[in-house]
Amino acid sequence: MSSVRYRQMAGALLLFTFCIGAYCLMAYGGIRSPDGEIIFRTGEALAANGSMALKYDLAAWRGFGVARGLDGQLYTGYAPGQSILMVPMIKLAMKINRSRWFETETFSIPISFAVSGDSLKDYIHETLPEYPEKHALRFLVSFFTPLVSAFVMVVFFFIVRQLVPSLSVALTTTLLLALATPFWSYSGTMFREPLTMLWTLISFYCLMRNAASDGEEMKGYLWLAGAGLFIGLGFFVHLRAVLFVPFFLVYGVYPSVKTGKGMRRIKKGLAAALVFTGGFSVFAAVFCWLNYARFGHILKTGRLISPVTYGTFVSPWEGLSGLLVSPGKGLLWYCPIVLVCLIWWRRLHVTNRLLSWVLANTIVFHWVFLACRSDWHGGFCLGPRYLMPVVPFLLLPVATFLSEQAVTDHQQESGRWGRRLWALFFLACIVQQIYFCLGEPISFYYLIKQHYLERGVSIISDNRIYFNWRASPLLFLLEARRGPFLLQHIPLGNYSLLALISLLAALLTKPVMAVIRKFD
Repeated sequence: MSSVRYRQMAGALLLFTFCIGAYCLMAYGGIRSPDGEIIFRTGEALAANGSMALKYDLAAWRGFGVARGLDGQLYTGYAPGQSILMVPMIKLAMKINRSRWFETETFSIPISFAVSGDSLKDYIHETLPEYPEKHALRFLVSFFTPLVSAFVMVVFFFIVRQLVPSLSVALTTTLLLALATPFWSYSGTMFREPLTMLWTLISFYCLMRNAASDGEEMKGYLWLAGAGLFIGLGFFVHLRAVLFVPFFLVYGVYPSVKTGKGMRRIKKGLAAALVFTGGFSVFAAVFCWLNYARFGHILKTGRLISPVTYGTFVSPWEGLSGLLVSPGKGLLWYCPIVLVCLIWWRRLHVTNRLLSWVLANTIVFHWVFLACRSDWHGGFCLGPRYLMPVVPFLLLPVATFLSEQAVTDHQQESGRWGRRLWALFFLACIVQQIYFCLGEPISFYYLIKQHYLERGVSIISDNRIYFNWRASPLLFLLEARRGPFLLQHIPLGNYSLLALISLLAALLTKPVMAVIRKFD
């Protein structure tokens, strides 16, 4: 193994270990959203009975996320990929639970919000739950998402390495995605976004390797097939992954058609398109078969026949502004690092014009499509949940900028001062994400909703809750409950704990960067 490859693998391993530690530190240790509960129960049914049929729906959200199948049983309305992948972990957790380890008085099990109709109340009022073994099971399985999230960072690291020659720049950019974006908070949830991002990024990495295959058709076709399979896996986890498919197809086909003339170019392009779509079709076909088996039609996912009404297509104007600048869901507020990414986008465009156009169109299409949905906000969660899968692509200009700066400003005093200013900005972004991780946004929103309902006002029916600064997690999240289970019993207030962890992060910045620089 060459020296560069050895250092690259060592960097990836170090990155994975660091991220696992950071994500477990801030993990809630349970399932907070009704979406996550349905996903877990489907995996639990598969682990226990080998069937996706659910015995009962959510006590506090009747009909949510489920629909009656042809056999009269309840099935999830979500794509089942995450539930299936969680089965081994659920089986292991079931075996551990037989020891009744959770009955010890030295450990307080985090409460999952949808186990019973009173679970959320138990959490808010800090009372003991009725079914501790069920909460313990969810606690053990909840570490699935931090594990997946750490793998997301490793894949993103290899993607950045395809763009820039510097290992230190790739590590720095990946750490910014890991710690300076809301992904840190989402790593402690059971939402499907982290796993969707993992498969999407692996697919994109395959496409980048295809673009770098230098005309070797067979090698290129293998990478294209892999790209199709992995974006198909993403679709099998979350249907919105299909929004990436047309743009990934363009990026995958272009290397095959940029050379040659006439019919040869057309044939090569068609062959590349068929290989990519063939890979995607594998998991699309499996999903269609599951739909047919459960609901009698390949296009019925259960969402449209569920008693609960989900998102519909609406005028996009509310969503367009809401996804960008609303106090409850605005990407620019919850992930301000994207501001500099947009400023630096031109550097990526100069470096790789095709990649720049593909990613820009992908991101804008996601934004506009989601804005056209009545559920653009993603419900009770932190920031714009549905935009999270495009955030890694927004950070790629950071890599190109840092790579240029490392070359041009290495010996210049002005360059040193510029790097210090950017380092302060990046540190401020990390501190903001620590703030988000310390809070618990889902129960925060429920408390806000209840506060207004007691005064006869519903602020969720017309999405007012997401445009109300007095109901914004940006300002008041730490005035509610603390989220991470490992930090529950630290005898400090939330703001004091935030100051302490932020100080530690600032003190660690210099030694961490010194370690990173040694990789070049």
